Amino acid sequence: MPFVLRSKVAMGTGYGSQHSMDPAGVLTTAPGLRVVAPSTPFDYVGLLNTALALDDPVVVLEHVDLYTSTGEGPVDDLDYCLPVGRAAVRRNGSDVTLITYLGMVRPALQAVEQTGVDAEVIDLRWLDRASLDWETVEASVQKTGVVLIAEQGPVGTSYGAWLADEIQRRCFDHLDQPVQRVTGREASPSISKVLEAAAVAGVDEVAAALTQISEA
Repeated sequence: MPFVLRSKVAMGTGYGSQHSMDPAGVLTTAPGLRVVAPSTPFDYVGLLNTALALDDPVVVLEHVDLYTSTGEGPVDDLDYCLPVGRAAVRRNGSDVTLITYLGMVRPALQAVEQTGVDAEVIDLRWLDRASLDWETVEASVQKTGVVLIAEQGPVGTSYGAWLADEIQRRCFDHLDQPVQRVTGREASPSISKVLEAAAVAGVDEVAAALTQISEA
């Protein structure tokens, strides 16, 4: 069924849990539904065009941080498409495979620079089981032997829970330790800015996890 649904993730805006929750962990349990998570303006245009061209139902997750961001864009070709099922390696590294998506990509890169850990940062872009870029993920895990999955949302509806389980099944022989995860707290994002900041994961949480891994 050719159908595209744009779904806004308003985490960090104080809009409350009905607008701010990350639905990736829920949506990706639906067989046959493709889920796209662009993290840059360039990716947003290319992935949305690809979604519109598919004959499958696609949910395009749009983080509000993307709306105010700036970045590269092919101004001469706004009809360009990015391939289905292709992740983006945002930073090459050899010590840790840091897997993330959507609004956590930029904080993850900032955490890597802050800690100095030589992490390879993978922006998944396609989250559903059928579209996930296992070729890129497995090649990175074979290189580093260590995996950290970082997401903003709460641990209870975590997308990374399924992903960690699948990675440990597929890449067990290449892992030097269990897959590590960074998530938000076991709480919904609140209208209160202070409580929302406490519930959502960010740079500090990723940096702490990277430091712990590097010292292990």
